[in-house]
Amino acid sequence: MKTTVNKYINKHISFKKSINFLSVVALLSMISCGGGTENESLDAELPADSIASAANVSGDVLNDLIQSIPSPVEMATVIKVSGGEYNERILNNTDNVDKYNNSYKQAFNIGIYSADLGYINIYEKTMSTMSYVSAIKTLADQIKVGQFFDFATLKNLASNSKNSDSLLYISMSSFNKMDSYLREQKRGELSVLIITGAWLEGLHIASEVAKVKASDDIVEKIGEQKIVLNNLLLIVNLYNKIPYFANVAAELEKLKALYDQVTITYEYAEPETKEVNGQLVIVDNSTSKINMTEAQLKKIIETTTAIRTQLVH
Repeated sequence: MKTTVNKYINKHISFKKSINFLSVVALLSMISCGGGTENESLDAELPADSIASAANVSGDVLNDLIQSIPSPVEMATVIKVSGGEYNERILNNTDNVDKYNNSYKQAFNIGIYSADLGYINIYEKTMSTMSYVSAIKTLADQIKVGQFFDFATLKNLASNSKNSDSLLYISMSSFNKMDSYLREQKRGELSVLIITGAWLEGLHIASEVAKVKASDDIVEKIGEQKIVLNNLLLIVNLYNKIPYFANVAAELEKLKALYDQVTITYEYAEPETKEVNGQLVIVDNSTSKINMTEAQLKKIIETTTAIRTQLVH
């Protein structure tokens, strides 16, 4: 079973990896201090067969799969560079935080708010930063991972976009500790939900911007999510015995059905070696082309909005 699952996943990882997604989620979302309250009884114990399914995938393969998912910072950067205007109305209102009354909803919306915070930080809207940091802190405390984060330091760093390198360094270490803890406690499914929420919110933000100004770069980024979605569903479906995951997967399958109509063509070009900051790096010169009609794009945007609304509320 383990070999079969690993080969299947490896087959679907065929494009360039971005900055480690989990580290960026940590950078933007795991901003919390110790404490926390008991989760409500809506949480179901993780079924044994779901644990077994997840365990069948080696750590290296799962990490490769996760790294193939672009960070919310990457999506927000493309939006800003392409000329998209900042619009806080498209983000998840922090007043919704009290609605998330079990650990699955809390983890998922840590991901949602992390993507929102990434968008806010890219546009350097520091006045809005603290309310999102506070919402993330509340949810992180509730799933009992706050003890791994120095909230005071991260809060100060998060208020200034010039500190992004330091914020990344600190949060990478913090997230690794948290992830190890969640796995030891057989709660690794919460990390998966954080990733899923952040990815969906990034696509939602891009979709809302595309409604106003569908630049080539944004359209291409939306189209590229076909591959990302396929990979993400592989992870989510490892826990499909859990009703919450089954619901998330069912919603994402609606989006996948639309992306199945989008084609991506690849043109191979020989890589080259260049010197960057005194070090030799290999540059991948291959390119890809997204083949997506305006009608397909419109339907993907509409469905993304509907799915995000259903899962956030």
